[in-house]
Amino acid sequence: LRTAMLLVLLLSLAVRFNVMRDGYFITDDFMLQSRAMESPLTWSHVSRVHTGHFEPLGFTVMWLLAHLAPWNWGVAVALLITGMAIAYLLAWRMLVELFGRRWLTLVPFTWLALTPLTLSATTWLSAAILWTPTLAVLAGLTTSTVQHLRTGSARSLVGALAWLVVGLLTFEKILIALPWLLLLGVALRPAREPALTGLRHVVRARWRLWAGFAGTAVVYVIVYLASSARDGASPSLGRPTVSQVWDFTYPSLFRTLIPALLGGPWTWQGVGYGGAMVDSPRWFDWLTLMALVILTVLGLVVRRGLGRQLVAVATYVGCSLAMLAIGRVAFGGSILALEARYLADAVVPIAIALGAALMPYRDEAAPWLPLGTSLGKSLPGRSLHLAVGAVAAAVGMLSIHATNGYATFSTANPYRPFVEQVRASLHSLPADAQIYDTNLPVPIVGPIFEEYDLVSRFVAPALTTEQRASVGHLTQYSKPYFLDTTGRFQPMRVEGTSNVAKFPGVCGWLVEEGRAVVPLQSEAFPWGWAVRVGYLSDRATPARITLGTGSREVQLDKGLGEVFVPLTGGGRTVAITGVAPGASVCIGDVQVGKPALKQ
Repeated sequence: LRTAMLLVLLLSLAVRFNVMRDGYFITDDFMLQSRAMESPLTWSHVSRVHTGHFEPLGFTVMWLLAHLAPWNWGVAVALLITGMAIAYLLAWRMLVELFGRRWLTLVPFTWLALTPLTLSATTWLSAAILWTPTLAVLAGLTTSTVQHLRTGSARSLVGALAWLVVGLLTFEKILIALPWLLLLGVALRPAREPALTGLRHVVRARWRLWAGFAGTAVVYVIVYLASSARDGASPSLGRPTVSQVWDFTYPSLFRTLIPALLGGPWTWQGVGYGGAMVDSPRWFDWLTLMALVILTVLGLVVRRGLGRQLVAVATYVGCSLAMLAIGRVAFGGSILALEARYLADAVVPIAIALGAALMPYRDEAAPWLPLGTSLGKSLPGRSLHLAVGAVAAAVGMLSIHATNGYATFSTANPYRPFVEQVRASLHSLPADAQIYDTNLPVPIVGPIFEEYDLVSRFVAPALTTEQRASVGHLTQYSKPYFLDTTGRFQPMRVEGTSNVAKFPGVCGWLVEEGRAVVPLQSEAFPWGWAVRVGYLSDRATPARITLGTGSREVQLDKGLGEVFVPLTGGGRTVAITGVAPGASVCIGDVQVGKPALKQ
């Protein structure tokens, strides 16, 4: 049995590895690595609330990746595969704790390991630092909780509380596991016992567990709200309308979750440049719904107490959707319902319910209803096993089909050559080169993280310590290099409206009384421009370059030189002012425009 479990584990990891190996970092991954370079590894850095998420563990992982293996996809994949292996082993331990060492235990384990519901959650780095440890924590937390419910041991109590703390440092969504665990405790009670009686028993007999959970949750909420207020993260939360909730809930259940239970989706639709959303044809959604209804009804008429497991699962999914509605739907819209990763953690409760439908809990007496007992006597055990195996095989093949479909999108990342070229170009830059800071020339980060859509922040993980001290902090440039669309840093000129002295070598505009005004050949509309000023000076002197409302203090060197500055402004003239008294400065030419390759 252990060998079979390990084979399933290796198969699932091999499938996911083949999805990830040809993938690459995408938007959030670059932003988080860049942000990790801006701070030492402190509590203030890792505890910030990011798009509503409190994820100190994930931010610590991203900080370590950025500093120790920046832009290294091989290391990231190895880390993700290791995390998945740990999560799956903990899930197996959980299933054995609940159902014992049975061959049928392989069925829910295989489903959990292969389901496409966790694909985007475990293969996209920024999502995986949330969801993969959450899956592991849910499995570990469930195991310790079940052990404590059964034995009342102090060790299992401490283990459950420790798992909860780790979960709260991973993802705030772990909070919804608490009501589910309470209902799971009721489901594990004798099925003939009334549900309310079972609930009272679970609470009273193990009150220390629930008091510890409640106290830990209260402390966590206080810490979360304090961090959220500090980081100004409250705008990432909002109350959706009733219409938005319905438009989100219906496809979440009937287009994403239910098809995924039976190996779906059938097809995907690309999102961004490295992800995909559910996009199955409606016939597939309806077929999976009908199949699930048939299997559920069959389970309810043969398995005593299965309804309580289904109520527990429904509670978990309902709390999950409610949390998503508050944190995402009001701003992202109902289309988020087709993002499978938002329900990835539900695979743990679902796997337990699936196991409960197929086999008794450990030491459970009379698990089957009369019809189930009758079927067990009238049908050979081999027939039942073959039927279960046939359904499992069909679901498994659909899962592999869905995984392959997802891989066609996740592996089609067009920016991997760009990033690799950026790294190579950084290493070949001349020692005196200055990286001119602009928005990235390709939409690899984009407007969603606008402040990180800058060359200086994007390349930060790949810079040396010396380069990092200057890139992004310069206010003027004398030997600028700009990043082009191929990922190469090129020597820079300014292309756009200009004015040049009529006779080369002759002063065009002499600075008089500390000021010179150079007219442009055409008006520059208000925008963020690169401005170049060519000059000749008899001494070093400060100066100010002004374009409309934008201006910048610069330092002019002695002799023939040029200075480049970024300015936001517009107009028909460029003014050079603030020159030191007695300095003789001549302006030979001026350009206002965009960076271009120096001829």
